[in-house]
Amino acid sequence: MKFTTAFTIVGALSAWLANAADDNETDHSVTEIEPKCFKQNYYINAAGDMKDLHDCQIISGNIFVKGYDSDSLDLGSISHIKGSLSIANASSLLRIEGVELSTIDGTFALDTLTSLASISLPKLESIDTISWKVLPILSAVNLDKGIKHINSVVMSDTSLTGFSGFNVESLKVLNINNNRFLERIDSSVKEITDTLLITANARNLQVSLPELTWAHTITIKDTNNLNLDSLQVVENSAQFINNRFSDLKLPKLKSTGTTLSVINNKNVRTIEFPSLAEVGGGLMIIDNDLITKVDFFPVLRAIGGAIEFHGNIDASGFKQLKVVKGSAIIKSTSAEFDCNKWIKEEVSNVVRGGKIECGSGSSRSTEVLLVDESGDITKGTPGVNSGVAEQDKSKKTVVKSGTSVSYKVGFSAIVTGLAMSWLAIHL
Repeated sequence: MKFTTAFTIVGALSAWLANAADDNETDHSVTEIEPKCFKQNYYINAAGDMKDLHDCQIISGNIFVKGYDSDSLDLGSISHIKGSLSIANASSLLRIEGVELSTIDGTFALDTLTSLASISLPKLESIDTISWKVLPILSAVNLDKGIKHINSVVMSDTSLTGFSGFNVESLKVLNINNNRFLERIDSSVKEITDTLLITANARNLQVSLPELTWAHTITIKDTNNLNLDSLQVVENSAQFINNRFSDLKLPKLKSTGTTLSVINNKNVRTIEFPSLAEVGGGLMIIDNDLITKVDFFPVLRAIGGAIEFHGNIDASGFKQLKVVKGSAIIKSTSAEFDCNKWIKEEVSNVVRGGKIECGSGSSRSTEVLLVDESGDITKGTPGVNSGVAEQDKSKKTVVKSGTSVSYKVGFSAIVTGLAMSWLAIHL
């Protein structure tokens, strides 16, 4: 009885081991990667080169497509590219399709594809970097699954009308530039660890980054509407230049590591920085035509560089400012700005190690005071009130132009008169 039982157990164990071996063989055959799918680099020049890889689910290395000779690039059954996908200088290429592609471990680079009109990657959700440049007629992108993991986005010179579908909390780079039809940028990103750059897109561009709380460097240009309502810290510089928005409101911004610049925003009427306590570098408010009072920094205490204000500014006010570690310069074209008051009551007690310079109204010169690090003040050589100087230059140009026209008219009249006299004598 005991022997029989033991024999039965040994037999069952042998059968189990045999089945397990069969299962292992089956699994091995399923997961085996064909040699053609396992290379460091693939160079694709023709449709036939790509078809050779259609039955690969995993590509082990980088795919380089250059000078491609067909109007369609089909990635077949490829679901995972463990390197980068780079497609460049293929003037015949109209569309890119990859119905199974879900992951690109490296960069998805598209460069100088002048006929590319559409991209369809409905399952793509993980990628390191998107770098799309010089795609002048690209207008349709299908990323139905939505990108859930990505580090950097660079998108330049496309015909896309909207940017969205990137549901990530952190990006290294968000660089969207020269997309002339791009009307919306929407993202739920919470931090940008390197660069946020938006410039030279559609004139009516709406930018909405309502959850962004931290960024390293920000440059916003040529934008019609901007939402940065949650932004609290800019580690480096923040620049808002040549925009068309009427309001610039950063209600939660507490500090910038270096310069804060608001320059040449011709339509801006309202600027609000109610929480900004420290600017690590310079503070520049320059040529914002509708801003007449610089009084939108109610809790600003420290400026690590220079103050520089230009424009039609009537007044300024810094109730909490304690130190400016650089110069304080204002060049106003408004006759209402009181340089004496500004120097004595607002900046002479806070500037350390720079100069104080002020010009206002129609005066072409500015008053200059030099301040050392201890706060001692000496009088400096007067400077130039650049705003007024530019106005004078424009007037002189107009007068010069008018004089030139008058000269030409007078000369023509003399020539005509001489000709008439010659005809009268000789006829």
